[in-house]
Amino acid sequence: MTNLPTMRPVSFDGCLGWLHRPSGAQSAMGVVLCNPFGYEALCIHRGWREFAEALAVRGMPALRFDYPGTGDSSGSEEDPQRLRAWLDSIKAAAAWLRAETGVTRLSFCGLRLGATLAALAAEELGGVENLVLLAPVSSGKSYIRELEMQHQSWLSAQIGLESSADAEAGRTVGAHGFRLYPDALESLAHVDLEQRTQRPARRVLVQDLAESARLKRLVARYQAQGAQADLQVFSEYGKFLLDPRYSMPPRHGFDSVLEWLGASALSAGEPAAAIVDPGGAARIDFADGCETPVVFGGGRYVGIFCQPRRALDGAPAVLFVNTGGVHRVGDSRIAVLMARRLAALGIASLRMDLGGLGDSVRRDDSLTLDVVYARHAVTDAKAGVDCLAAAGHPKTVMFGVCTGAYVSMHTALAHAGVIGCALVNLPFFEWGGARARLSTRHVASSGVYRLSMRNPRKWLRLLTGRAHGRAIVTELARRLCARISVRVSTAIEHLLGRPMAGGAIRRLALELERKGVQTALMYGPLDEGLDELAIHFGPNGSQLAKLKNVNAKVVGKVDHALFSHAARDAVMAQFDLFLRERVLGARPDAVASKSGLRVAQARRS
Repeated sequence: MTNLPTMRPVSFDGCLGWLHRPSGAQSAMGVVLCNPFGYEALCIHRGWREFAEALAVRGMPALRFDYPGTGDSSGSEEDPQRLRAWLDSIKAAAAWLRAETGVTRLSFCGLRLGATLAALAAEELGGVENLVLLAPVSSGKSYIRELEMQHQSWLSAQIGLESSADAEAGRTVGAHGFRLYPDALESLAHVDLEQRTQRPARRVLVQDLAESARLKRLVARYQAQGAQADLQVFSEYGKFLLDPRYSMPPRHGFDSVLEWLGASALSAGEPAAAIVDPGGAARIDFADGCETPVVFGGGRYVGIFCQPRRALDGAPAVLFVNTGGVHRVGDSRIAVLMARRLAALGIASLRMDLGGLGDSVRRDDSLTLDVVYARHAVTDAKAGVDCLAAAGHPKTVMFGVCTGAYVSMHTALAHAGVIGCALVNLPFFEWGGARARLSTRHVASSGVYRLSMRNPRKWLRLLTGRAHGRAIVTELARRLCARISVRVSTAIEHLLGRPMAGGAIRRLALELERKGVQTALMYGPLDEGLDELAIHFGPNGSQLAKLKNVNAKVVGKVDHALFSHAARDAVMAQFDLFLRERVLGARPDAVASKSGLRVAQARRS
């Protein structure tokens, strides 16, 4: 199969999606893909795209989209009746796919909670031919308990570290920065697929990690309702629903779905990337502006351009880049929230996918995430700055979290159009061994270890071998040696007047200072990045106080990935302050509005 499908951004009923369309002969069958909820949707984004491409290569148009209040679609997770809105959006997606492509037969394919939503929507819609349920949530009550356990596990870790984790809003349930609210929980608690009386589709396929009595009963229920129902087991889903950095598409599971739908399995080297078609009039409107998908860099990069209804004269645009393997919306949807908040202030923004991440094109399928960041990420981000300049925004402020902070800092050094950068929980200043070290999760910040020394339970874990004692000692020794090396290099530089290798990172800060790039480093109180900061610039970056344009600040209630509401609110407030006082050059009489900062009489930077 040599024909490549096209991938085109589309919008309907406030939802943003992507239509994957065959380039050759089209089947009468169209497929609607239904996302899982919250963090799981971040984990599977890239693999979901590849599956849509595989369907389109085989002649079946496929539509993947974000539910209302999720991803790039309009609305907020706090809006009422989310479950009802999600079911209605699936039915709207089916109607749109039929009208746009002319397909006469429909298949719904959902993963986790998306599988449950697909089954319910298929019942309501009627006439669905195939229903594919991947690792389905058959009981709403069980799923709610699962989310509660995930959140409590995370919250306990924060409290155990004496972190300032906020108590999430009462009567809500969620995990990893995404939450369900009371009315959605009430609706979900009444969902039990085993108790449904109506056949959702003519044929039903259920796939999961392992056989269970519940799934066997579910399949038997569908068979009793007259459906052709099949149960398959694929352990790969455990590797699919992982941190986006490590998520691996379930190739054998997808093969089986394709064959079940009457298509051929994936061939070696497949799926090939679709040709991104920027055509169409996809657009998401909200109170303070509108968002449109953009394709730039010769079709290589995909992003969402957010324009305010009333632009603030002379304000730069803001460029958001990826964190780790998460696509452009960011952990906890932080980039979307910030972009729309900035629009209320009159500031445009672009949230982009770097090459190989999200919906942007890969240079090489064999590239690892580390290679993407180490070799190409800054070049990719520079293309984002150029895209904003072409749209009439010659000045850009970078914003990034973790690895995104690293990319933002080095893009500011490499592109004259960048006049500011806000770096949240920057883990390291140069790419190298620290990257692998910080990915292991076996070590924490020195502040965490100092607090842990007061906790007898931590000593018990260490003495019983449940903590990675050797890794901890090795890492603390590395930090001590690095700090000594930097001090020695600095002393020699001052004595001989020649640059030393140990002073390279200090020279990065001096270069940002020389270029006049307003730079704010923000860290949570116990973030690992504080150790790297202390090695090169003293405790909490105290030595940066000598510089005019570069500073560091510890921000309370901030966890590393900004999973908590308090963390997101604190970072957004600090970014507002950074823009007002250091980038826009606002007068002291600038005031704050309920939506954030409103700049009074701002002058050009």
